[in-house]
Amino acid sequence: MRRKIVAITSQYLKEPISQIVSELKLNCDIQVVSYNKFDTISEVYDSYAGDTDGFLISGKIAKAAIESTAHAYNRPIVSFEIDIAGLYRALLNLLISNRDLDMDRIILDFLIPIDGGCTATAFLKELDIDTVPPHINNWTKALTRTSISTIENHVLSELIRMWNNNEMDMVLCQYSNILPELRAHGIPTIYPLPSVSHIRDLANELLSTIELEHMRSNLPVIINVSPRSSTDNTPENIQQIYVCMEDFFKKNLMNCISQKVDNHCSALTTVEMLQHITHNNKVCELNEFLTDKLHFECAVGYGIGANFDNAIRNSVNARKEAVQFGKSFIQNENGDMIGPLGSSDRRVIQNQYVQNLGKIAKQCNLSPVTIKKVLASTHAAGSNKITTHELAERMGSTVRNANRIIQNLENGGVAKLAYTQTTNAKGRPVKVYELYFNF
Repeated sequence: MRRKIVAITSQYLKEPISQIVSELKLNCDIQVVSYNKFDTISEVYDSYAGDTDGFLISGKIAKAAIESTAHAYNRPIVSFEIDIAGLYRALLNLLISNRDLDMDRIILDFLIPIDGGCTATAFLKELDIDTVPPHINNWTKALTRTSISTIENHVLSELIRMWNNNEMDMVLCQYSNILPELRAHGIPTIYPLPSVSHIRDLANELLSTIELEHMRSNLPVIINVSPRSSTDNTPENIQQIYVCMEDFFKKNLMNCISQKVDNHCSALTTVEMLQHITHNNKVCELNEFLTDKLHFECAVGYGIGANFDNAIRNSVNARKEAVQFGKSFIQNENGDMIGPLGSSDRRVIQNQYVQNLGKIAKQCNLSPVTIKKVLASTHAAGSNKITTHELAERMGSTVRNANRIIQNLENGGVAKLAYTQTTNAKGRPVKVYELYFNF
């Protein structure tokens, strides 16, 4: 199948990137489109996402701007820009053409928002110790939607200030949207383009990702639903869940194979359908539908598997999480747990975390569920220090049971006595324990 790719770039780069694309000679169709500023790039993405397989985006910041927004379609994205070697060659060519250039007065615009200096000298110094790529990547990951929208204006105003104060001679530019304004102020600029071979490598990387995503979209998913409370787990309620699930699938045009067993209902679908009804693992339309139709709360678990059996196991694990914490959970083919869907506290708990949780539970002679409850209580309190009375209150258990848990955590090397504190009331000093969960 011939894949379709959309390359999104700035107005300035549209023509040169179109020329590069024409030289790639790849077995796919690539359409080059433009955007005006970071604030609007997500709209451009959305206008093409429904009819394309993947995107090439000019620049890491532009890619981050798209990823900071929720979308109806999540397509694979690869960013393209000149690589570090290309930047080095561009500076070398500048020196060859003019040996009188002062590297301290050549500014690399993409380094302005990042701590560590923005001159060519600073860049070359960092390059010697190989800190530039990870430094840029870490900064990009920390960007928020708000900060992204102000980057270009901040960089532009800083460059104009430096030019007016005679602090530079030239800009090696990567924020192509600000090029017209820089040139309008008479600031000398150079924009080194990525090579044809570099773009070809990135396009092939994207095509490989697209094929993997396509295969994953057809992986089996088991939907596992039961009443959240065991007191509601009756044959009548299971029948109601089954009828509601069938109704939900019909209304969403989902061709699912459903069945009911003694204590739950299940259905078989695919990752593609799962992404649709969960808005890419964010919410759970099925649980919302069940909540509207039924008089009892349901626990919904989705299990993605490399095969049918793996999907079943993961769906059971996900439903157990939903019974414990409410709403819906997904366990994917890698064992990562995602949820609660539709909650502000939705998290992705990686499989390594789950394995470590099991190890800690074993060494402390406690169940993984108990460890999770302790973790949830410390997370809610924002502190890893706790007393037995606080733990009992947060877990809804007796002080005696909380004391047993603390002792087991202490024996397992996860908790230790931090200090004792006195209260105004008469009685023994209260022991305060510090918890160490090293995940």
